[in-house]
Amino acid sequence: MNFTVSAKSLGCFDVIVAGGGLAGTFAAVAAARKGGKVLLVESQGCLGGTLTSGIVPSIMDEKGKGGMLGELFAFLNERGMSVARFGKKIDENGKKIPGRIVDVEGCKYFLDQLVKREGVDVLFYSRVCACCMDGRHIRQLLICTEAGNYSAEAKYYIDATGNGNLADLAGCSYEWGEPGTGRLNPASMEFYAVGFPDAYDGTNSGEEKRAYSQMLADHGIHISAEEAGIVRLPAMREWDLSIDYQYQVVPNDIHSLTEATINGRKEVFEAMEKHKTIPGYEHLWTSRTADHLGLREGRRVFGHYRLCLEDIVEGRRFDDGICLVRSRVDLHKIHKDDTLNASRGIKSNPYEIPFRCLIARDADNLLLAGRCLSGDFYPHASYRMMGNMSATGEATGFAAMYAIENDLSPAQIPGQVLRERMQEYL
Repeated sequence: MNFTVSAKSLGCFDVIVAGGGLAGTFAAVAAARKGGKVLLVESQGCLGGTLTSGIVPSIMDEKGKGGMLGELFAFLNERGMSVARFGKKIDENGKKIPGRIVDVEGCKYFLDQLVKREGVDVLFYSRVCACCMDGRHIRQLLICTEAGNYSAEAKYYIDATGNGNLADLAGCSYEWGEPGTGRLNPASMEFYAVGFPDAYDGTNSGEEKRAYSQMLADHGIHISAEEAGIVRLPAMREWDLSIDYQYQVVPNDIHSLTEATINGRKEVFEAMEKHKTIPGYEHLWTSRTADHLGLREGRRVFGHYRLCLEDIVEGRRFDDGICLVRSRVDLHKIHKDDTLNASRGIKSNPYEIPFRCLIARDADNLLLAGRCLSGDFYPHASYRMMGNMSATGEATGFAAMYAIENDLSPAQIPGQVLRERMQEYL
């Protein structure tokens, strides 16, 4: 059977951004601040992606980052909506010590107001489901929404879906998984709980994570992650837990994604029910699970440059470097019998992400923001942290408008221009 799809036109834009996580939101706002007419398409009912609907409250590799990420932290810190991850959380005056653990509801509000204030057109409950190509040029998108189908066109497009969905629709080449095996960094179902002792600050080291996991095992509770990550949230009476690994969740297989999501919630529910039988934990209660499965890896789209292992080991800098990455390789178990050594013996040194990694190789008017940027397996396990991904969003939004204003392709933008614009991230 053939289907004929009708779509209402949303008109023409300077920039359309697919995906409203931190990278996509900051890309849209950066373009709008340069005077662009911008459309932001987001499948969930909030902005922030992994941070908000994925309820992962830890913005890692945030130190030394300015720009819009700095604006977000300033908003949260002023309201006591962030707290330190390690060590003391309350100072001598009874105030929270600001840090990278953030209140996701505060983030939702900030991001909503940010795009509204800057005049970005936002579509929630919507996703790009097809694109019309003119050779290597994206001409038009089909956007499927809860209220029907729409078409829209732009001069430049930014894929900030995390999974590289728009790049895939545009016919771009990509890769995923460990070289040689294709094994993927695991997915996880994040969740929050209440009912821990008031003074409990969570697991603050690998030893503490393993000790807590052993305590669970001693009571007949075996968790797939083998390490229990427990983080105290800014509310101070709620904790974020990471105990679940879903292995080999294939990014382009909807059945795999669906089954892993169901299995993740099953593990969370059953582990928490058993948890309540442990003396001292009788009042533990799951307060919420994430709206979607947390994917650590998806399509890594080929760009004009691919970050490689040598780049991160040697700490390379680039003429078009837009962000200094300080985070180590953080590769979780990729199969149930794998090592817990997240760095795999790789010693990375602070290195830069070059703008060329954000230019899609196979589509002339497509930029890449967030974790679908061009890089190898091990570098991806380092740069994928939210602090770095925020910077890639700002860089692509600025670059798209710079290209429009100066009648250039992204590849023609002088690297020094991007570097100077992004100095606050280096």
